[in-house]
Amino acid sequence: MLTPALAHVPVFEGGGKSPETATPIEDPAKSRVLYGQLSGEDPRYYSFEVEKGERIVLGLIVPVQAESRLFTPDLILIGPGLPDEGEVPQKEEVPEGYGTKVFSGERTESATYEGFTPSAFYSLARADFQAPESGIYYAAVSSIDRGGNYGVILGYRESFSLIEWLLIPLNQIRIYRWEGQSLLYILFPLGMTLAAGVLAILLKKETATGFNPARWSGTFAGLFFLGTGLSYIFQMLISLSRSSYSSEIVITVFLALASIGLGITALILSLKDEGYGVKPIRKQFYFFGLGLAGLLLWAGWLIGPILAFEAAVLPWRRKR
Repeated sequence: MLTPALAHVPVFEGGGKSPETATPIEDPAKSRVLYGQLSGEDPRYYSFEVEKGERIVLGLIVPVQAESRLFTPDLILIGPGLPDEGEVPQKEEVPEGYGTKVFSGERTESATYEGFTPSAFYSLARADFQAPESGIYYAAVSSIDRGGNYGVILGYRESFSLIEWLLIPLNQIRIYRWEGQSLLYILFPLGMTLAAGVLAILLKKETATGFNPARWSGTFAGLFFLGTGLSYIFQMLISLSRSSYSSEIVITVFLALASIGLGITALILSLKDEGYGVKPIRKQFYFFGLGLAGLLLWAGWLIGPILAFEAAVLPWRRKR
């Protein structure tokens, strides 16, 4: 089974409309998902270069949403030395001397649950074989009847650059948008968490008046961490309602509990009175660790870790 969200690097670059304008993909062995959208019958092309005998792994997925129930595009591989297999759509452009392999989109009975995002999707096609010749290959997505959102899985070697790892939380939001969710719907758990947290603090005026910038930063870091954990649970329940059970639920639960744990820790450190417990210098050290953990575990959608780092450098002791 191909797992498309965070086991693969998410890439949001629409394919070109012809082999000449195909979106180039470097290092096709690196696992990634190329998220895009088909408009009508116009195909989308991606290009990559491989040597003879190298492994080529491809897949095609579509989101689980009402608009995509009848959307079953085909995945077409175009390259040197390929035997012609399958019927190529009329609008498909094939460079001279190239062969084609058509992988017809076939919707599975139930959607697949993916634990890292979390999300659900239908897997329509898969290919895993060795390149018959060296050269430039093209992966094309085509549909003869309608348009819709799709994802092309390319590669098999799981690896992330530092930037790709740090941007995962933002790409999670883009994946939910690709699924058809509105931004308001996506941010609902976080928004409710922030609203409830701020309201609880403001209702205790004596607590709010005693807040310095460090305590506000630490408190909001905790609320963002906590909101991320609740968002994981929210998205997990949505995805499970659309897909079959998967052991990857354990991954989602771990990420959710980790985010909630970071949030509770940050809130306890922020709300604890200065006269008790952790000394200010130690609090700063702890918040630095919370910020690093937030980046590592994709908690707080980047804002939480930034606020935690801010709490780590601001003075906690009030001037008298």
